[in-house]
Amino acid sequence: METIFKRRSVRKYTETPVTDVQVKQIIRAGMAAPSAKNSQEWVFIVLRDPEIYKTFFEVHVNAFAMKTAQAAVLVCADLSKEQDPGQGWWIQDCSAAMENMLLEATDLGLGSLWLGVHPKSDRIACLKEVCKLPEGIEPLGIVALGEPTKDRPAIDRYLEDQVFLDTYGNPWEK
Repeated sequence: METIFKRRSVRKYTETPVTDVQVKQIIRAGMAAPSAKNSQEWVFIVLRDPEIYKTFFEVHVNAFAMKTAQAAVLVCADLSKEQDPGQGWWIQDCSAAMENMLLEATDLGLGSLWLGVHPKSDRIACLKEVCKLPEGIEPLGIVALGEPTKDRPAIDRYLEDQVFLDTYGNPWEK
C-alpha cells in the first residue's frame, strides 16, 4: 500500500538519466496487469528522442513534463489481438498496464506522469505519424519518467462520502 500512496503525478524531472534496466522493469510491471480474456494486446514504445517529445508537446499543451522527462513509454494496443473486437476492452487493459507502470516507477524511486492520448484525435494522429504506428495499433497514453526535482509527501485520498453500501446514497460506514 505504501507505493500506492506515494505515487504522485510528477511534472518536472532532474537531468539524471533513466536507465534501460529501469524502463524494462517498468514495462514488465505493465505486462503484469490483468487484461480481458488475457488478450494482452498492449504494445510499448520506449521514447528517448527529444524531438518526439517536442512534437507531442505541440498537440498536448499540458504535456510540459515531456520537456524534462528522461524517458517515456507510449502505451498502445494491437487491435488485432482483441478477443471481443470493437468492444473497447483494450482501453481498460492498457489503462491497467499504465497504472502498474506508474506504481513500479514509484517503487524504483522515479517520478512519473500519465499523459492522456486517447480519445483526442489530434494527439492520436501526431503519435501515429511520429512513431510510425501501423494500422491497428492504437495509442492510449504516455508514461513520462524521470527523477523528481522535489519530494512530495504520500497522500491518502479516501473520501468516505463516496462509498456506499448496496445502493447509491446508503453510507457504507456509519
